[in-house]
Amino acid sequence: ISPNGCVIIDETPMFLSVDDLLKMSTENTVELLRNELEIQRKLLEEKWHFCSLERIFIEKRIYRDIEECETWGAVLTTIDKGLYPFKSQLKQEVAEDDLVRLTEIKIKRISKFDSLKADEIIANIEVNMDEVKNNLSHLTEYAIRYFNQILKNHGKGRERRTVISQF
Repeated sequence: ISPNGCVIIDETPMFLSVDDLLKMSTENTVELLRNELEIQRKLLEEKWHFCSLERIFIEKRIYRDIEECETWGAVLTTIDKGLYPFKSQLKQEVAEDDLVRLTEIKIKRISKFDSLKADEIIANIEVNMDEVKNNLSHLTEYAIRYFNQILKNHGKGRERRTVISQF
């Protein structure tokens, strides 16, 4: 019995040992984990950005300035001008989509806005961002924890039930 497995790599069949297969699989999993963490980091950065914009928009009462505007372009320009002094606090540029999202905030949400709760949400996002950045910088350790978690969730009590026997 040959312990080598036949796998197709770049449309070419290759015979690899179990060690090589495990190494390739692990490297692939680590790369997938890296991609997943990068996506998570980007999502957290976008969430932080919009929460910060929303907080500034409501706390500085920029929404009141748009009441006199007559055109959609004037509304967006007014919001952009209102945010200008606070752009240094943001980590990325304010896009037109961000301005449009700010106009979609409902009055009910503005009236019930709680500054302390908003600060708490932003702080939680920052903690999560730090954790993701730490996981990215220590990817090998993160992958080991990931595999250990899989073993913990699917290992004990799920031992092999089949028996290897001769044919």
